[in-house]
Amino acid sequence: MSRGSDRDADTERVRNTVLHELKVHVRLADQGLKPSGAQLEALASAIPPLSAFSDHRFRSVRVVLDWDHQLPSQFMLLRVFACYDDEADKHVQRILDSRDEEIGESNLYPEFDVPDYAEIEGSETYVGVLKPGTTTFEDFRFLSGWRKQVEPFVADAAVRCVRAYEGYQRAAASRASEGLGGPVIIGWAPPCLAETEDWAIEIWLLTEFDGQTGKARVFMVDPTNETVTREFNTDVQLA
Repeated sequence: MSRGSDRDADTERVRNTVLHELKVHVRLADQGLKPSGAQLEALASAIPPLSAFSDHRFRSVRVVLDWDHQLPSQFMLLRVFACYDDEADKHVQRILDSRDEEIGESNLYPEFDVPDYAEIEGSETYVGVLKPGTTTFEDFRFLSGWRKQVEPFVADAAVRCVRAYEGYQRAAASRASEGLGGPVIIGWAPPCLAETEDWAIEIWLLTEFDGQTGKARVFMVDPTNETVTREFNTDVQLA
């Protein structure tokens, strides 16, 4: 796993990109919400210390401050696209360029909706949510698709750890229905979100569900020490 100077270099690359290369959606800029120099400094400092999975390094990082399709905007989304190699970087840049063209062609009048920068995936993708004029993240998530690729023996050990954990047993016992299933492996979670030294395993236990929406108890498991390092609630919505 990434440690020491490699991890620090990844974190610094992300923060330098925010400071010097941040792309701001035109609909935010039109509302006067493009960050000032001081706000960029605060935003860069507020980003969790991101570092690449396993032995990978961040070859490149692209960061976009995206809009929420509301006028005036109620939220802004900071999207971080971190790439391990040149191929991934070129892929992300091609999609960003294409999206820029779509936005430019449709940005005729304020009442016309325009695309955002969602559904673009780097080697690692992060999304932070914050209110306009602030630099405090209300939510910060890791979304990359490969995260579910957890070796069976690692997944099994994580599930055993969670089942033996008092917090899990308490959450399971409090459920009104027994038909909500057992622990579900969501996948790898970065150290900054799991509050671990290295990457962790994220596991959900569904606690409420009406067929469309519900809630789950989230457990972060350190696979090396086989300990639960963090637990919290999250909302669940059927895709």
